[in-house]
Amino acid sequence: MDITKLADLPESKTLEFKRDASSLDSILKAVVAFANTAGGIVLIGVEDDGTIVGLNNPGKEQEKIVNSIANRIKPLLSPDFSIITVKDKQVLVIQVDYVPAPYYLADKGEAAGVYVRLGNTNRVVSGEVVSEIKRAAHHPFFDKTPCDNTAESDLDMDLIHRTFAKHHIQIDTAKLLSIGILTQKGKRVVATNAGVILFGKPDVRQQFFPFAEVRCARFAGTTRAEFIDRLDIEGGILSAIEEVPKFIRRNTKMAGKFGAMRRQDIPEYPVDGIREALTNALVHANYEITGTRFFIAIYDDKLEIQNPGIMPPGMSIDQFKAGVSRIRNPVIARVFGELDLIEEWGSGYKRIKESCQKNGYPEPMWEEYGTVMRVTFYPHSDTTTQIGASEPGQHQVGTKSAPSQHQVIEKELDFDTAAQKLSVFCEIVRTMNEMVNFLGWKDRAKFRKRFIDPLIEQGIIEMTIPDKPQSSNQRYITTIMGK
Repeated sequence: MDITKLADLPESKTLEFKRDASSLDSILKAVVAFANTAGGIVLIGVEDDGTIVGLNNPGKEQEKIVNSIANRIKPLLSPDFSIITVKDKQVLVIQVDYVPAPYYLADKGEAAGVYVRLGNTNRVVSGEVVSEIKRAAHHPFFDKTPCDNTAESDLDMDLIHRTFAKHHIQIDTAKLLSIGILTQKGKRVVATNAGVILFGKPDVRQQFFPFAEVRCARFAGTTRAEFIDRLDIEGGILSAIEEVPKFIRRNTKMAGKFGAMRRQDIPEYPVDGIREALTNALVHANYEITGTRFFIAIYDDKLEIQNPGIMPPGMSIDQFKAGVSRIRNPVIARVFGELDLIEEWGSGYKRIKESCQKNGYPEPMWEEYGTVMRVTFYPHSDTTTQIGASEPGQHQVGTKSAPSQHQVIEKELDFDTAAQKLSVFCEIVRTMNEMVNFLGWKDRAKFRKRFIDPLIEQGIIEMTIPDKPQSSNQRYITTIMGK
């Protein structure tokens, strides 16, 4: 193991630095988070910036950490320890494998002591995520699970027949059972979770999966302070495949480029790449998570697609980019496959990247925030520099569309109103500057004293790096209680 090369890398989902072993709690949280997420390495004797400072007595530190892991982490976890000398300095290396359990801090219990790794932070997770970790250990899938107290009559059969008829697929009860839309529970035939999510009647979907819906918004500028257009897609997630591109087209630019006597239209964002990313988000989302919806956000400088659920347990973004695939929703994936909406597993990132490169778009960025996954697309240079680029359309189409007039956030707000706005705004990770700009403030110190500190004390928002409150990488996110 080349520690010098690891130290040159930033802290990440699979790598953490510690100057020493003085903060055992922080080390144990990292070990638990790595074990629950995708494995990882803790280097002790390395500063946050990667500077190797070494340890005076690494053997003693190792013994202390080994005993703490044995006594304070449940169930039993046995990471690998090694001591490596780099330029006359000794570094303690803890290598943690991903092992589905879940693991948790014994003094906090399973309800509050399960941590996962998000970016370079260790985050306590909700019961929905804990349930997914448990399922990963025993290989059942949430979308295949029977949706209790449902029946075949709770599905929209007209929608099912119309959807599959487009692809010349005959549908009957036997077919629905074979693909997992229905399942046998005792002597009864009931809908699966996937069946309700995809084809449940509107009132049934709302009852069981109110957050399995797609919302779109076009904002003025580069923050969420001002709406230009909104659309809530009510027809189920399959409707989003058609409705989202329409919304994007009317809210983005089109540039024209001439060559060989012909005009070439250049969309602001890669059409094929966005469609692929949207499909990927719908197929791989964690539908068990409540309080978080699919969200497509368009700004002046980027387009974001967000879905509930981070990478499945044991999976990292780097593995995803390398073509590794871990199926979270096999039934939904099969339906999308039957409808020719997805191709072979593990090729999504490659196709998106190649689509962007081939057509001159910047490479998109994938990130995990809190309980959501987000992919960000950036505009084509021709649409940002060309004078003749057409402006986004102003017409609104959709099931629920907001008024076209701007909805401006006032600068002076009472605390309760500001708290409500920030709790929604921070459902995805935000910087201090983003929060300040969102509410139209200028004085950061006053903003922190008036809003951020009280919201943290009340448990409405929390720091992503709580053990380093002054870190330049500090971010803020709404807590489960604050949602």
